[in-house]
Amino acid sequence: MNRYLKLLHLEVARFWKLYLSLFAITLLMQGSGIYYESGKYVSSVQDKMGPAIDTYGKYAAANGVVSFLDILSSANLWFLAPIALSIGALSLYIFFIWYREWTGKNMFIYRLLMLPTERRNMYLAKLSAILLFVLGLVSFQILILPLLQSLYQSVIDPVLRGDAESMMTIVQSHSLLRILIPSNFTEFVLWYGGGAVFVIVLFTAILLERSYRLKGIVAGLIYIGIAILLMAAPYLITNRDNYDYLYPSELFTIEFVIAILIGAMSLLISFILINKKISV
Repeated sequence: MNRYLKLLHLEVARFWKLYLSLFAITLLMQGSGIYYESGKYVSSVQDKMGPAIDTYGKYAAANGVVSFLDILSSANLWFLAPIALSIGALSLYIFFIWYREWTGKNMFIYRLLMLPTERRNMYLAKLSAILLFVLGLVSFQILILPLLQSLYQSVIDPVLRGDAESMMTIVQSHSLLRILIPSNFTEFVLWYGGGAVFVIVLFTAILLERSYRLKGIVAGLIYIGIAILLMAAPYLITNRDNYDYLYPSELFTIEFVIAILIGAMSLLISFILINKKISV
């Protein structure tokens, strides 16, 4: 366990600067978007005011109020762009976390594989680092949502604002946030468990390539295709016309079992490859 934690610390330490930059970009872009769209709304209200509507109260009575969700929708590009950037960065890092070990004149993989510890600890440390990075970014998004709402409230006059929405209402009303921040344990297992299995499958494909080179690329692609086909099979079968054999809960159970089997098989193959095929 001590060796595993040291390897995990190493992986986090090697990524923390870029990781913090993703936090900063997310906060700056989303904050700028909320501030810009809130100010734009206030300016449009002031432009529409005249002799008949000379106060914010009269404007709100005639045209209604604006909610944080309305501003969030207007700033959708500002809000989604850093999330997409973070997803893209972590997706690339899934590959980079392995391939960087083989780059450079003195390849770092030599040192890692010769450490006096089980090689699977290196694998588990890399997998844990990816999962921690994902959960950290989601947690950061949860933390800054109240700050973004406070920014909206500071720019727009209270008369022009609707009742403050709860964080749960905001999350459940936004299509992407509803996925990133599940409302129940089943959804959490569905999204993040499925994501973890997908990362494990990609790790297996990467290790196949590192073990067998060109043949490994083909084997890795085939392995990913088989995993996707197995996961999609229950839905492909149940979406046929006049098919009514399975309830949604039963379909979820089948998907869950298939995902567990794929994840376990992928881990087993990866451990065999990293112990038997990859050498220094």
